[in-house]
Amino acid sequence: MSEHSLPKTVDPLKYADQNKVLNGVVAIKLMPRLLDMLADDRGEVKVTLEFDRDEQNLRVLRGQLESVVRMECQRCLAPVETLIESEFALGIVLSDEQAKNLPKHYEPLLVEPEELVLMDVIEEEMILSLPMFAYHGDCDAAPNTSASAEEAPLEEKENPFSVLSDLKLKK
Repeated sequence: MSEHSLPKTVDPLKYADQNKVLNGVVAIKLMPRLLDMLADDRGEVKVTLEFDRDEQNLRVLRGQLESVVRMECQRCLAPVETLIESEFALGIVLSDEQAKNLPKHYEPLLVEPEELVLMDVIEEEMILSLPMFAYHGDCDAAPNTSASAEEAPLEEKENPFSVLSDLKLKK
């Protein structure tokens, strides 16, 4: 099976004018920036990309990503599988000026005419979809605050400012 079933580059303007839809699978090990955030390089990303024009005749790229990645559990440091599902809508623009004029529901995708590297778009969306922290649902290293609160009585700490009460001016 191929590690990359999508074209490497496309002409985004032409694809949007032709309402092209691309479906494919991309190996996670082909995304170096994403790999820096994962525990290993196993897995793949299922991708659907729809190039189109919206009701305002703007060129857009709508996409869906789905993958299971292995991240490091922040409690026990062991790998934990995390499901990533993402839907996004990008407005295809050729300049910063066009990007400023996009409707708010689109993120700008600044492209060079006739060439868009699909892997860059997929990798960026995967990175944006990762959770900040990954945990096992039943991690053994998880702090058990309710049990420790019942077992250990609260110690009453001495107020560090109590010595000041002795210095009060007597009237």
